[in-house]
Amino acid sequence: MFAGLAANLLSGDVVTLDTLGRVDGDVATIFRRMGFKPSSSGKLFDDYVAGGAGAQPLVVGYENQLVEWVMQDPDRWKRLEASAPAKPVMLYPRPTVLSAHPLISLVREADELVDALTNEAMLELAWEDHGFRGPLGTIGKTKSVLLHTRMLDAINAVLPMPEAGPMMALIDHSAA
Repeated sequence: MFAGLAANLLSGDVVTLDTLGRVDGDVATIFRRMGFKPSSSGKLFDDYVAGGAGAQPLVVGYENQLVEWVMQDPDRWKRLEASAPAKPVMLYPRPTVLSAHPLISLVREADELVDALTNEAMLELAWEDHGFRGPLGTIGKTKSVLLHTRMLDAINAVLPMPEAGPMMALIDHSAA
């Protein structure tokens, strides 16, 4: 997702196979200069939390990773806020991309699960406890006093991710 976001930002629009050649070298340079990074944003975030800003001064991850970390242990977050020399801050590229988690019902009996996961109470729970904003970022104003000054209430500048062809080419070029 970071590669797609970087390519979109560098090109000024959603990258296509026709426009990829103008930015793929720059995206590859970003990844090369970042050095080796784990293949999972979860592992990267865990390394950031364990090592602090000295080990990982900047990580690219998902908003929900910080939300879940704070909500799992509010006292730990309060200690960090009170004493740590560097505190996690979320940066929101503008425009940004949203992470989608589609659920496709393959049998009619599963349609109820789709309905359950999109009902207002479930969306609110997914946001407050896990940092998932819901369909197209519809939920976002946090009630948590621990997070309300750290998060945007709304994400209103979003570009779609590039289609599969440009993404695969981008990933191949960045990995080389």
